[in-house]
Amino acid sequence: MAKKKIDQNPEDVHELILFREQSSKDSNEFESEPLQYIDQEDKINMVYKLIPFGGNYLYSLLIKNQSSDPITEVKIRIIIPEFFRLCRSTPPTLTIESLKSGDESKNEGIEEKQVKMEFELLNGNSQKQINLYLCPLLLERKGKIKSFITFVNNADFIRAIDTDSINIELNPFSIERKIIPQSDIKRFLEKPWIKKANKSIGIDFDGIFDENYFFEQIIKTIHDTNFQLILKNQNNKISWFYGTDIVSGNDILVIGQILAGKIEWLAASSNPHLLISVLTNFVNIFKREMIQLGQISSEDQIYPLECKYCGNTLPYFPGRGKSIECNKCNYEQIIWN
Repeated sequence: MAKKKIDQNPEDVHELILFREQSSKDSNEFESEPLQYIDQEDKINMVYKLIPFGGNYLYSLLIKNQSSDPITEVKIRIIIPEFFRLCRSTPPTLTIESLKSGDESKNEGIEEKQVKMEFELLNGNSQKQINLYLCPLLLERKGKIKSFITFVNNADFIRAIDTDSINIELNPFSIERKIIPQSDIKRFLEKPWIKKANKSIGIDFDGIFDENYFFEQIIKTIHDTNFQLILKNQNNKISWFYGTDIVSGNDILVIGQILAGKIEWLAASSNPHLLISVLTNFVNIFKREMIQLGQISSEDQIYPLECKYCGNTLPYFPGRGKSIECNKCNYEQIIWN
């Protein structure tokens, strides 16, 4: 991919050269620079991409040192839109700052976040992989993701490289109800091109967790998005819905369920971007409904049930201050205190 380079430390001294014919003796006195000092700059590269990853997005940045010498004091900045929440990252050690770009005097500022990390050394002929897992918070938003790195090269100069911007737009969708036989649900899920994603949350509220009540709230969020109810099992607290997005033309199957104290929506479609938008919309509708109904006073009482280390859905919603072990990576964590 194309990259831009900025010399942050140009040489301060430029010799005045008088043009004259050189003798063979003069010519022999000028030796060329070692090749590595000349071409290391072209051998420091960044490869990057943004792809759907379940119900979230994955921004991947690979820093490659293809020279034989190391680079040091490597500092990375990644700009992400404000409508993304950073779920987790590898490596996990980073800092996040809020930014505002644009003309603030005209109230035209764009809210962004800056993710920063650094490491002392990247050896020659080696690479460093950085992954940011980004959860959308709002739909119908536009933004960009861009990366910058600075480093000290083998000639002790500070250099900088930046990537092109990746523009991202969380487009709206419009669901049209579609009826299918119950027997088609399994066939739809088994198609090899079908992608699957889910959102699983826990709710902190006073009182006993009434599965029947919250099951009906899950169904309402799906109905409000205009999906067609195909099958509902009240005893097991699980329901199936179907519809077609008239914007993209893609069919989508949605499952709403209560399981082990978790409130869950699962979705399947050939369009992974549609899955992310639909699931984000369900969670947002649910949060608004819970606040309006007085079940919670703040969105902070809704907890995503993704493992903080690997992203796997946790097996149940633990009580306040209690730890839970991920059944995939086996790390223990506390969801809420």
